Amino acid sequence: MIPTAVLIICAIIYGVTMKVADLLDEHGLKWFKYSNILFGFLWGIAGVLVILLSNPIVVSTVVAMNIAFIVRNRLDFLNHQIAATLIIVAGIISDNIVSIPFLGFLIVFLIFGALKDQLDDVIHVKGMAFILSETMLYYPIPTFLYCLFYGNWILFWIFATYTVAYDLTKLIYNRSQKRN
Repeated sequence: MIPTAVLIICAIIYGVTMKVADLLDEHGLKWFKYSNILFGFLWGIAGVLVILLSNPIVVSTVVAMNIAFIVRNRLDFLNHQIAATLIIVAGIISDNIVSIPFLGFLIVFLIFGALKDQLDDVIHVKGMAFILSETMLYYPIPTFLYCLFYGNWILFWIFATYTVAYDLTKLIYNRSQKRN
């Protein structure tokens, strides 16, 4: 049995590398040549570790999230595509995708992810609606509800930790840009 702390560390790395990969492509962060590709691989490897070290419900949910990224057209750069490909292939090869949780989370992530996309990209909401949209609560809340009914709390902790790591990375970057 893999210690919970190892999965939480993988979830933190998953969230941080995902956001850094995004910042390197779309938000003006500049590090070194091909750093965006490196962070696509790091993001993908972190996701693969979550898949390989966890249980079938976590695998199903992580793969559902990445397939939802495809449908929502969120994999718009090569590093995003590298990461999602590694994660989805690992999920398929692991042979640990459970169809009902996978489909349930896919539908939830598609609906609430599309709502976030609409609020952010089309309507350009401000204030509290923007904060609620940007914090991506559609990951930890459904996983929390699932765990209330079925247990398997590592699912919630992985998605809550990933979301916090992603949001903190975004916050740190945004604050650093305001100082410059």
